[in-house]
Amino acid sequence: MASHHVMALVFAVFALPAFVFARWLGDGRLPLAGGSGMTVRDKALLDSRLARLMRMVGLATLATAAGIASWGDDERRLSILVVVMVLAVNGLAAAFVYVVASSRRRARGGRG
Repeated sequence: MASHHVMALVFAVFALPAFVFARWLGDGRLPLAGGSGMTVRDKALLDSRLARLMRMVGLATLATAAGIASWGDDERRLSILVVVMVLAVNGLAAAFVYVVASSRRRARGGRG
């Protein structure tokens, strides 16, 4: 097995926790502080949005694994893949922060 196939397998395995956490969030098991002030509807909306973002992280990781397996011999394509993955994952991280911040703002009575 070539080294890029091993790396692709590692990325595929690392995608599994993202899907597990997405399921966990989708089931409404997001722990919140007692004084969060969120209604049940707001919490369900937050859980749904975070679960969707976590599934997107898992899909981005699986797509990276597929790219590594397919293009492992082409250094130029791998470089482009790394740049795209970094942009996608950082964009999703920013989306996580935005979703949580807007839901906290909405829970405090501000415009969300």
